[in-house]
Amino acid sequence: MKKILLIPILILMSFILIACQEKTMPIKLTLSDYMYTFISIDIKQAPLDMEEEIKENLQQIFQMYHELATNEDPLPVDSTYLENIYSINQKTLQKLEIDEPLYMMLKKSLEYHELTEGHFDVSIGKIIDVWKETILDEMTGYVFDEIPEEVFNQVLEDVDKIEVIDEPFTLTEESGKYYIRINHEDVKIDLGAVAKGYATQVAADYIQSLGIQNYSITSGSSSIVLGKNPDRDGEIFIISLANPLRTGTDDRSYGKVHVKDASITTSGNYEQYATYEGLRYHHIISPATKKPMHYYHTITIIGQDAGLLDAISTAMLSMSPEVLDAWLDLHQEELEIEVIRFNYDGSITKNLTNTELLDA
Repeated sequence: MKKILLIPILILMSFILIACQEKTMPIKLTLSDYMYTFISIDIKQAPLDMEEEIKENLQQIFQMYHELATNEDPLPVDSTYLENIYSINQKTLQKLEIDEPLYMMLKKSLEYHELTEGHFDVSIGKIIDVWKETILDEMTGYVFDEIPEEVFNQVLEDVDKIEVIDEPFTLTEESGKYYIRINHEDVKIDLGAVAKGYATQVAADYIQSLGIQNYSITSGSSSIVLGKNPDRDGEIFIISLANPLRTGTDDRSYGKVHVKDASITTSGNYEQYATYEGLRYHHIISPATKKPMHYYHTITIIGQDAGLLDAISTAMLSMSPEVLDAWLDLHQEELEIEVIRFNYDGSITKNLTNTELLDA
């Protein structure tokens, strides 16, 4: 009798398992209007009845941080936000109420400034603008060409006049409201080195809050957050690392890594630059020298927080190898990061613990 009852019970359990499995579906979302890049989100298994809600919430996350963080455009006319970076930069020496999400991103930026001993600085937008105007042609894009000597000397003269301020802006919280004050006329906030990674991490946190493990978010080529990949052994994603010295289609990458449940971020000089005396002058500026530095072509970091990785990969490009080695001795273990440097001489330096750099 017991054996006869066991068969219907097993059949019933099978139906229940099949029904549960069928309540998920894949979701693909592409966004091109935010963060000045192409964003691709791939969720392998999402709750069946949440497709539109998930898509809408993810779009709203990137839209919000784009509108708040941009220093190029005013807020839309119908916006409900108080200020954005564009409007804040027009109101130097004024105390302004801002929205909590922007306040928290700015607060994190100050923490990253301290963590990197000043190598990450969101207040040097005016210096960045001078270099961008030099390496960017409005008609054709980044020139990838030689900067005339007289233009180069003028850039150095122009940036020398701009001060780097020790306390560029002040953040305060009063009675549940949030405020900012820019403290000097030479300060222009530019969140370009953190906003994309920060927003990508918020999006990943939202996906994870739904209990979803199988997903990937790619924000441009530089900021990626990965869950698990059910389509490969070990649930890994294979990420190719762009070769900054590539000359053709056969050498687009110099290596690859296997990653899951992690973020991976690359900062480098190979997409936005012009040359002078054989060196690449790009848009990532050292706050100490007010110039792009030439220690590395790219720095790739693997870790857990895409916003943190975005900021510190930017900072690392301005650190000499000696300074970077000392900084990693202090912080690599506590931050749980792994670092790959494509040095200016073409050599590779690896500070890896759990990840292997494989041939391309």
